[in-house]
Amino acid sequence: MESEQDYTPSLSLGSTNVLYANHYKFHIERLPDLSKFVQAVTAPTVTGSAVGQPNPFVAIQHPGEILSYGTFQATYQIDAQFKTYFSLYYWLKGYGFPHSFDEVVNFRAQQVRLMGNTRLPAIAVEKTNATISIVTPDTGGVVAEILIQDVFPTDLSGLQFTSTDTDAAVLTATVTFACTAFDLRLL
Repeated sequence: MESEQDYTPSLSLGSTNVLYANHYKFHIERLPDLSKFVQAVTAPTVTGSAVGQPNPFVAIQHPGEILSYGTFQATYQIDAQFKTYFSLYYWLKGYGFPHSFDEVVNFRAQQVRLMGNTRLPAIAVEKTNATISIVTPDTGGVVAEILIQDVFPTDLSGLQFTSTDTDAAVLTATVTFACTAFDLRLL
């Protein structure tokens, strides 16, 4: 990831325009086709810690040194070939090896072949990066990016099949990802 940007808060508000929640683009490096089907994405939370300084009356709070980053979710439509769901299931099953240790060895070897980089440590192929680009409604230009590091799926929702709807509903799923950290970049 790039280095931190310097930021000086403005003393006066230069614009009263707002951004809209439906003006974004989501991209995940390992699964670029998933981007075309994402209907909603929630950025990870970030939490700072507080350290209490003992005092005879009430603990005095000071900013802590460690940030923690929460999970984030993406809701997406299932494509007609079922690849968007299967690719996430395969990813979870690949690092989770539910039947044997050979499954994780085979998954990692397959990922190294696909990535074409044999110098990566074995565990590195289980993670990727993702980007949420925030787009302006008037020009379609990207104003900011949320660059999410070390992304991997931790939960894949069940699929609800129903025959009671008169209209053919699009099948959707929600995936929860863990991450190490994220950075914000203003463009």
